[in-house]
Amino acid sequence: MNTPANPEKLRIGVDLGGTGTRFVAINQNGDVVSRLSIATPDSFTEESAACFLYRRIRGIAEGRAIASIGIGASGPVDPEGVVRNPDTLPAFTNTPLVPELAEAFGVPVAIDNDAACGAIAERRVGAAQGSPSLLHITLGTGIGSCLLLDGKPFRGSDGMHPEGGHIAVGIKTEPCYCGRRSCWEQAASRQTLQRTAAEILVLKPTDRTALAELANRAIAGNEQARAVFNNYGTAVADGLGTLLAAYRPRNVVLGGSAADHYELFVDSLRESLERLGVWIHFVELAKTKLDDFGGAIGAAYLDSPAGQTARNIG
Repeated sequence: MNTPANPEKLRIGVDLGGTGTRFVAINQNGDVVSRLSIATPDSFTEESAACFLYRRIRGIAEGRAIASIGIGASGPVDPEGVVRNPDTLPAFTNTPLVPELAEAFGVPVAIDNDAACGAIAERRVGAAQGSPSLLHITLGTGIGSCLLLDGKPFRGSDGMHPEGGHIAVGIKTEPCYCGRRSCWEQAASRQTLQRTAAEILVLKPTDRTALAELANRAIAGNEQARAVFNNYGTAVADGLGTLLAAYRPRNVVLGGSAADHYELFVDSLRESLERLGVWIHFVELAKTKLDDFGGAIGAAYLDSPAGQTARNIG
């Protein structure tokens, strides 16, 4: 009787976003063998945050052994690996996810900011492979940013990840939860673009079909729709120009759900950067190649040398 081979162990990556949570299972060859996308809960009543993740991770593993788990979380993650984001991740804030999941699975668990995870994925398998200096911007429910230098995320003196999405811009915006009244996140997040689309189409601000419909109209040549995306490119440039002037990275990759419409605003983005006096000849600007699961893929490699960012591995 032949002895069956040991099952291949999987890397699990989790991307906790303000709107959606995504899971991937990656085999030893680097192939994504399973994925899942669900809405991010605002609160829990019958189970804990760790139990919520535990059940989905077990499901995506489909009975196969797990080697490690990585989590990318929207907003601040402190040096101890605890999410500190009551505004967009209230159900997961101040919760000891790492030790609870490490105990439940008996494998290493790491956590970091979601923008850092996205950047790691882009440098490893995405649009900026091997880049010595990469600025990754996620345009989603909010705006995330990460600067990778030789594969290692830049951090503040307190060990926290810089929140580049909350820099001041020249566009007047609604007050942001960060306290600023002209905040880049309020000017250029996907959520802001979606609200504009919904207003034009007379739909609810939360209707996710509004942005896709407006994009279809822009592609068809509708001037009002095209103007919305041109204005959006200008808004993205307002904050990005400041970061480019400060960091001068070799590569810039735009990710997040708004990047699905990159072709509709990239010309305006480039023109606006030039008007701001930011010459972009020194940087390679690209759209993510990793769709909405890029952050989860990067999270799966947080414990590896390629990640070079793992914190609080349980």
